[in-house]
Amino acid sequence: MTIRLGVDNVCYQHTIAQGLLGLEGFLDRVVSCGGTAVQLDPLSSAFGLSVQPVSLNRLRALLVERGLTLVVKGNSSGAGFLAVEGQAADAMVETLRAKLDAATVLGAQVVRLVSRAYPFPADGWTPLAVPRQVVLERLVKTLRRLVPEAEARGLVLALENHGDLRIAEMEWILAELRSPSLRVQLDVAEQTTLFEDPLETVRRLAPHAVTVHWVDFVPRLTNRGYFVTACRPGEGLLPLAEMAAILRTVPQPLLVFVAGQAEHRSDEDPIVQEHLAFLRRELLGETPGLPRQF
Repeated sequence: MTIRLGVDNVCYQHTIAQGLLGLEGFLDRVVSCGGTAVQLDPLSSAFGLSVQPVSLNRLRALLVERGLTLVVKGNSSGAGFLAVEGQAADAMVETLRAKLDAATVLGAQVVRLVSRAYPFPADGWTPLAVPRQVVLERLVKTLRRLVPEAEARGLVLALENHGDLRIAEMEWILAELRSPSLRVQLDVAEQTTLFEDPLETVRRLAPHAVTVHWVDFVPRLTNRGYFVTACRPGEGLLPLAEMAAILRTVPQPLLVFVAGQAEHRSDEDPIVQEHLAFLRRELLGETPGLPRQF
């Protein structure tokens, strides 16, 4: 088994949003951290990227110069419900087809997908009026259109457990499609929003994973409930050492991305640095040096 470490651009959401970190700066920071892979949207307006060939060719050149592997974010930035029908499904497939084409140009092999088929109301999504099995069947129908597109391009779709699908639902979807071009992006934290055991999540979904979103988190109480925020390894609720032990046992190659959304910009670098150090130690068996300060 080969494990490679990388960084998702979401780790620097505050720095990027404030215009303090551009595309090249982000890629350079990943390299400086010792990462060999990045996960980002190749059409991200925050990085000034687009579907135009000049933009895609520039991004590919930057990645090649730095020896970075790219995992493409398919439907990202809160956009794109896959469990839809009719014209909405047609539009979603067309959007993702553009991402698959971009992945081919960029030399990427994996495109990450999120169903956004939440079992609870979310922005633009009110599933409670639709039986859950109907929602899942709509999702499978959309995936049946996307999987052949991925197969034709030699790509793998990595469906993430994003707090939108239960573990058993993920397993059912994989069994329905039965394609090597549909795998899993395993997020070690997201199932907690569905009150499912995160360690059980890793046990059951790791065998299907090609990519991993790695994070630890803590809840913050508000007067309307709570929200969660990323934290340094060991400061949060997740059994990280036990999760890493499971990941070490899977036979297939894995790309493991630090993917925590910090509450404050000042927390972003320490969270990335310390999680990468943890992963080098627990997954790769290395003894990393001191984190680089930015």
